[in-house]
Amino acid sequence: MALDLTKLAQRRAALESRLAHATAALRDAQRKDDTRRKVIAGAALLAGVREGVVPAGVLAVLVGRMAERDAALFADAMTVPARDSEGANQ
Repeated sequence: MALDLTKLAQRRAALESRLAHATAALRDAQRKDDTRRKVIAGAALLAGVREGVVPAGVLAVLVGRMAERDAALFADAMTVPARDSEGANQ
């Protein structure tokens, strides 16, 4: 009986270890996906502002909500050259 309990306790410890590793791996994968999602969304927003598809004011509002050290990274992105309208010079 004591031998069975020892074996079961060892098996339980092994299963708990496997579960902890699997949980950590899942959490790491989710964190990577979240980071990738943020990078892609940010790149799409910056490209949209640069191409004139997204109003620069949208970026200005978002940057205004950031910490000062983070907002400083967007100083060059905030000076987007104005695009010429099609047919404006005709």
